[in-house]
Amino acid sequence: MNITYIPGRSITLVTSKFKVLTASKDNPNWSKIEAAVKANDEQTLINLISPKKYVEGFGNTGKIEVRGSDVFYRGEKLFGEDVNRIFAYLSSGAPEASMLKFLDAKFKNVDTNSVTSLYRFLENKEMPITDNGTVLGFKGVRSDLYSVHTGQEPLISGVRRSDGSILNDIGETVWMERRYVDCNANNPCGPGLHIGSRRYAKGWGPRVMVVEFSPEDVCMVPNNSCEVLRVNKYRIVGELTEGDYLGETYNGDYSRPVETPEPEEVEVEVVIEPAKTVSKTPNRENIFNISNWSRGQAEGFKDGKAHAKRKFYEVDKGSTFKKYSKEFINGYLVGYKDGRK
Repeated sequence: MNITYIPGRSITLVTSKFKVLTASKDNPNWSKIEAAVKANDEQTLINLISPKKYVEGFGNTGKIEVRGSDVFYRGEKLFGEDVNRIFAYLSSGAPEASMLKFLDAKFKNVDTNSVTSLYRFLENKEMPITDNGTVLGFKGVRSDLYSVHTGQEPLISGVRRSDGSILNDIGETVWMERRYVDCNANNPCGPGLHIGSRRYAKGWGPRVMVVEFSPEDVCMVPNNSCEVLRVNKYRIVGELTEGDYLGETYNGDYSRPVETPEPEEVEVEVVIEPAKTVSKTPNRENIFNISNWSRGQAEGFKDGKAHAKRKFYEVDKGSTFKKYSKEFINGYLVGYKDGRK
C-alpha cells in the first residue's frame, strides 16, 4: 500500500494490487478516511474511498448492490430519492436500520403506481424517516383537531363525527380499508386519508399536525400535485409549531416505540344492539355516539352494496317505540347511500 496524503485536503491510495483510488475532503466519509490513514488500514480505506463498496456496505446486510451507476435493494432498482437518502444517511451517521425498514415497507406496497408516486412526494423537504422506517408528513386541521374535509368511508380505527370529519388528536391512529381510497391520480380530492408537505398543510387549517405513515400504506399522489398524497392509514404523533424543524433525512424524536402493538385487522360481524342512553359532553351536542353511528354505517353500507332492501328510513329516527338509536339510523342511512354508489 502506498499513500499520498495531504491532511484536510486529499488522499491518493495505491493498493497492494496496484489499484489507484482517490478522495478529497468533500467525500462524506472524509473523517473516517483520515482515521483509517492513521491506523494504516488498507481494507477500510478501500471500502471508504470506493463508491461501490461504500454503498454496498450500507447496513451490512448484503442486500444492496451497485450495478454500473444504478443501486439495487434485494434485486429492486432504487431511484433518485432513495439513493439520495442512503448517501445522506452515510454522511450523517443516521441509524441505517431505519432506512432499510423503510425500503422493506415500501416493497410491501401492493400497488406499483403508489410506490412510483411516493418518490415525487418525498422530494419535498422536511419529511424525514423515523426509527421504524415510517415517514413524517403533515396535516392541516381545524382548531378542534377535526379534519377540514369530510367523508363517509367506514373506519377500522379512529373517530369520525356525524358530519364525516375525523379527529386528529395526538396518539390517534386513523385507518380504513385500502379499497375505500381513491387511487385515481387524476382526482386530487378523491376519498381517502390525505397527508401533505409542511407548506401544503399550513394552507389548510389553523393547526398543523405531524403525521406518521408507512410507505406500505401509500395509495396515490395526485397528478396535479407532488405535495399531497392519499393513504389508508396514519398516526398523529405531534403538533407542529412555527419554530419546529423535523429535518430532511432522519428523525427519531417522533418515532413510535417498536413494542407498541398495531391494531389487528379482522373481519367483524356487525351486531345491531339496542340504543343506550349517552350523556352529552358540554359544547359537543352535535357529536353522535360514534360506536352506534359507525355500527349503523357499516350495516347500511353492507345492505347498500348487496342491493338489499333498506331497513330504515328518515321517519324511523323519530319513532316513539324505537328499538335502535337515532345515531344508529343516521349512520345506516349514510352507509346505505354510499353502498349503492
